[in-house]
Amino acid sequence: MRDIAGIASGVIAIGAVAVGLVAADIRPATAQSWDNGQAAEERAQARRATRGPTRIQVNPNRQLVRLCEDWLAVENRPSGTVIVPQMRCRWGYR
Repeated sequence: MRDIAGIASGVIAIGAVAVGLVAADIRPATAQSWDNGQAAEERAQARRATRGPTRIQVNPNRQLVRLCEDWLAVENRPSGTVIVPQMRCRWGYR
């Protein structure tokens, strides 16, 4: 009987210590981030800098123009049937 009492008191002591450790770690909830906003902005600028701007070179001597064709198309979407504008362009001579 004495062994059971000793085990029970040991379990109670361990439980009290565990509750104390958990209670000591309670803090108000805050947003978690591993860096500040400035580092995120620097990463975004680096991503934009790695991709060069899209460039279209047109030789002005040839007098190229964009020939565009547009139409309305019917598309079936989850919200229902929708009419959407479509456009296709190509380069051509005047």
